[in-house]
Amino acid sequence: MRKHRICAALLALLFILPTARAGLTADCSLLQDNDTTGRTLSTVTVLGSGNKSVTSAAPLFRLSSSRLERFGFTDMGQALKRLPGITLKDYGGAGGLKTVSVRGLGAAHTAVVYDGVALSECQSGEIDLGRFSPDNIDALSLAIGDNDDIFQPARVLASAASVFVSNTPSTGNDTFNITGRLRAGSFGYVNPFAKINARWRERFAANISADFSRADNCYPFALKNGNSTTTEHRNNSKSLIGNTEANFVYTPDASSRLSAKLYYYDSDRQLPGPVIYYNNDNREKLRERTAFAQTTYRSALSSVLSLLANAKFSWSDSRYSDFGGTYPGGELHQNYCQREAYASAALLWFPVKSVALDYSADYAFNNLSSNLATDTRPWRHSLLQSLSLRWKNRHFTINARALASIYRNGAHSGEAAKNASRLSPSASISYRPFAKRNLFVRFSYKSIFRMPTFNESYFFHYGSPTLNPENTDQFNLGVTWQAAPASWLTDITLTADAYMNSVSDKIVAVPYNLFVWRVVNLDKVRGHGLDLSLNCDFAVGGKHSVLLTANYSYQRMEPRTTPSYYGNQIPYIPRNSGGISGSYENPWVNISLSLTAVSARYSTIDNNPDTRIAGYAETGAAIYRSFSIGKCRFEARLDMLNLFDRQYCVLARYPMPGRSFRAGLKIEL
Repeated sequence: MRKHRICAALLALLFILPTARAGLTADCSLLQDNDTTGRTLSTVTVLGSGNKSVTSAAPLFRLSSSRLERFGFTDMGQALKRLPGITLKDYGGAGGLKTVSVRGLGAAHTAVVYDGVALSECQSGEIDLGRFSPDNIDALSLAIGDNDDIFQPARVLASAASVFVSNTPSTGNDTFNITGRLRAGSFGYVNPFAKINARWRERFAANISADFSRADNCYPFALKNGNSTTTEHRNNSKSLIGNTEANFVYTPDASSRLSAKLYYYDSDRQLPGPVIYYNNDNREKLRERTAFAQTTYRSALSSVLSLLANAKFSWSDSRYSDFGGTYPGGELHQNYCQREAYASAALLWFPVKSVALDYSADYAFNNLSSNLATDTRPWRHSLLQSLSLRWKNRHFTINARALASIYRNGAHSGEAAKNASRLSPSASISYRPFAKRNLFVRFSYKSIFRMPTFNESYFFHYGSPTLNPENTDQFNLGVTWQAAPASWLTDITLTADAYMNSVSDKIVAVPYNLFVWRVVNLDKVRGHGLDLSLNCDFAVGGKHSVLLTANYSYQRMEPRTTPSYYGNQIPYIPRNSGGISGSYENPWVNISLSLTAVSARYSTIDNNPDTRIAGYAETGAAIYRSFSIGKCRFEARLDMLNLFDRQYCVLARYPMPGRSFRAGLKIEL
């Protein structure tokens, strides 16, 4: 153990010293949506922009904060449904857990990157996106495979897909700005939010925000049992959730930027559990707390060389309680605590105008402890290194990467999980056949693997330390097009991508006996599908405009190992899903409508008809009006969710809310 600690300390120093020498570290989210083939002015690298969803050599989709607001998305679940290829798992109600699976690969294959640094969850591998509020983000993006931005940490590249969330201080002309919003709605929902933006002397900017929500979530639902239908209510569903965040940006000169983020999240939720006939008694609770501090530094060292460095420490505490089981003393308490120390550095070099090279190296240390008698106190060292090349001319953009990953596992007691080392290549190409038209053909390939989570490796009577990593090969072929703007059609963008995925050593849970399930490497999975997206902005005339966005996904995910399951659909993956949203803006009252449709799914891998979950179509609407009184800007809003009161489930036996309303008032000073 002493050798491991010494190695960890040396590796941490290796990455932190360059950062310390620079002074501090800052935010790479500046580069997240930027083109890394640029031109230089003195020592400042000016990076090109443009519609990355169209020009990217791999699928990339983006929603700005203004678009999120104009379409009436009041939570992250509604926003994520507008991105093609995403399957959302939602346990229902305000504050319910929300995780995403991209193209049927599972939530653990999806990284969530917050202002350039990936969030960590070593216990389950799944990040709850419900903790983010659309009020507090600047943009939401989805990248499948590796996008064109080669100047980023190696850890961002270590997943099959990435969801990027950004929230940076405003660098506009305002020196001081306060935003407040209050929402209230059905089922005891109340959500106050406040944010302060400040800027001093064009060098320092900061924002501080606080978001709190509470909800009873005791919504009604219909329970069918044969020919009998009764109206029940969800109980034990109350949630109290709050988070606060502070962001700081310092730009000492035109070629450097230093940023820091402090974040704290606290949730206290009752868990309603699945609906079971004649048993509506559930007394489970979950308290979760997460805190982290991160810094990022970006600097143009010369006209052809740039540095990016990150450092982060995070802490998470989870406390699960069950007061209604047949346990000793009548109560069960399970507490888990995980910690992570992380550092990264990247160098971007332009040897010639059309070529960019990047070398990135990341180190992370994770550990997990609990109050269980079977706790082995596992830990993991991760060292990731990537070498990326980008070449671009008028017609072609070619990216190539190699990611070297080294994972070393250990446990203070008991058997440790397997170590792993891999070299994962990826490549993508975008071809523009006509120099004056925004029409692109793209192809991408990525080989990546996923390490087993601590739950999969160590959880009592469930995990197995002998698991191998999941290996995934991703292929994508697509076409993108953006029309030239006209007087009445300011934007129209189309993307179409066909893909094929192959997963080996799939990690699945199987019954070990009548009472115990074990996690094993069992199935191979083959998948193919199609993602389509459309965005249109119409200028009807005067102050009238219409915004339209639509997406459709076809997903076929099949296990290929067990004969009895061969050709079935993976649980919870719909074959067809999609949505359409429209907004009509005018001088009086703006109106937005949205529709989400999902085909039937199965909750088990054997696709038994008894486990079939019916498809559904959900409709939402919103009306809102912006106005000013003096120097204050106001927005009044009314949102109607599940307008036609459709009862449906995203997960089996977890009914979603029916028709509900939310009213809100926003003030900007």
